[in-house]
Amino acid sequence: MRIVLFGLGHVGATMAACLAEAGRGEILGIDPDPAVAAAVAQGRAPVREPGLDALLRRGVTAGRLAAATAPDDRLRETECALVCVATPAEPTGGGLDLSALCDVTRQLGAAIRDRRRAAAPLLIVYRSTVPPGTTEGVLLPLLAEAAGEGPGQHYEVAFNPEFLRQGSAVADFQRPARIVVGERWPGASRRLGGLYDHLTAPLLEVPLAVAELAKLVDNGWHALKVAFANEVGRACLASGLDPRAVTAVLLADAERNLGAGYLRPGGPYGGSCLPKDLAALLAHAGMAELSLPVLEGVGRSNALHLAWLAGRVRARLPPPGPVLQLGLSYKPGTDDLRRSPLLELARTLVVEGYELLLHDPDLTPARLRAAAGALGAAARPSLAAALSPASGVRLVLVGKPVPGLDALLPEGMPVLDMAGLAGF
Repeated sequence: MRIVLFGLGHVGATMAACLAEAGRGEILGIDPDPAVAAAVAQGRAPVREPGLDALLRRGVTAGRLAAATAPDDRLRETECALVCVATPAEPTGGGLDLSALCDVTRQLGAAIRDRRRAAAPLLIVYRSTVPPGTTEGVLLPLLAEAAGEGPGQHYEVAFNPEFLRQGSAVADFQRPARIVVGERWPGASRRLGGLYDHLTAPLLEVPLAVAELAKLVDNGWHALKVAFANEVGRACLASGLDPRAVTAVLLADAERNLGAGYLRPGGPYGGSCLPKDLAALLAHAGMAELSLPVLEGVGRSNALHLAWLAGRVRARLPPPGPVLQLGLSYKPGTDDLRRSPLLELARTLVVEGYELLLHDPDLTPARLRAAAGALGAAARPSLAAALSPASGVRLVLVGKPVPGLDALLPEGMPVLDMAGLAGF
């Protein structure tokens, strides 16, 4: 495959070197900085990155890798254009500067006009970090304007976020945990033309905006973990404890503390343990006059999420409803109502003027009636009765899994499901 790669910083230089090492094609790296382009052309890394020098040197020596400041006529014959140009932070506001990305996009669009007789369409793969919606809302319109046509016939577009860490970029590229490909429609990029066929990592094909946001969320999660760990460290030292000993206990539970447990969008947390123990940790830190803003913000974020859920109900169906809420205890498989966010959500909806019907398979009819009566809502021990035409329900709010729900839902009934925030 003939490849033109734009941007020879950490991401671009690493990708060019690794693709050349794997023999994935003839690669021309493009960088407007003459010093950067000259370094790569001579087999030298333009950035400090372990292992990169050797890979670049072998790629150049083998004739699989070259570099220049401009692609000249190579875009007429290339099959794949990889865009790795920088999108630095703007001075204020937290936005990203997309100017270099847009310049390359216009250049690619103009090249598409010149290559319409090429045997194969051009595959354009964006790797530069962008806000969600950029490819569809900014880059595709620029390409269509410059090319004189939209994607599909003479070119196709994909967004392939990078997850390379400085200092381990070569290893991250050669042994990725997953490869994410954003596409206009499933299969549009033809698995990126086989670009990664030599790697064994799972390839996730997702919509363009999902791939864009996934990159930002990934690094947001890493930043949160660092800040959390440092707050834990400060709390440990305030107690005269070794932070490594405390975090070793945390890390010993790989399934819940390091795995997917609790990392599913849904309802707020509640129950007798999480709110109480978080408050106790913060109280302990307060006695030591220690500020833990990440942990202090957790409770506020939880309360804001509950208010957001109530707001989404209002947006879908203004009071009085009726609304059927499925679930009242704080999580599936328990009848515990202590500090239940579902109980608080029900209370909020009643206060806002909703006619609220409640069903929870984990509560006995007597407990359900007592809880509903205290809220000013109506208990429905039977799901069939709750969803019967006589109930008049106009919206179903699912707070926990309820067996048999799909079979009983009337056709066209709006459903807001907290599991994954479906329908919200």
